[in-house]
Amino acid sequence: MPKKRQALVEFEDILGACNAVNYAADNQIYFAGHPAFVNYSTSQKISRPGDSDDARGVNNVLLFTILNPIYSITTDVLYTICNPCGPVQRIVIFRKNGVQAMVEYPGIRGAQNPEAGGGGAQRAKASLNGADIYSGCCTLKIEYAKVSAPGTPGDTWGY
Repeated sequence: MPKKRQALVEFEDILGACNAVNYAADNQIYFAGHPAFVNYSTSQKISRPGDSDDARGVNNVLLFTILNPIYSITTDVLYTICNPCGPVQRIVIFRKNGVQAMVEYPGIRGAQNPEAGGGGAQRAKASLNGADIYSGCCTLKIEYAKVSAPGTPGDTWGY
């Protein structure tokens, strides 16, 4: 909303939004040298055409975008951080425009049965999104993938 000189910020939960509004009530915040005013929006979620989790729906394949990838990202590194959330079936790394990876967990039908390995994608997205693989770098941005399973050649490994 650049022409209105406004912006929207989406938080993981309502507590984060409350903390931001409360902090701004007691502390002046500046953006590009100009005072910023913080308030709640009537929107619950920021939606972008063709880029919302609601449009894609929950599935068992996650798209990882690694921001500020100073260190090498391999399938072994991703397996190490993803496997505690549930058994990883396959990992594919793409290096064409930055570093992205697709991580496949067992089918979504098992989501109600964690003992059978279901729900790993949802747990991984909830616990790893926004986290750093290494301190201060290799930050994870995680979304549900548009495809049903990775499978292109490249840095690929099936588990």
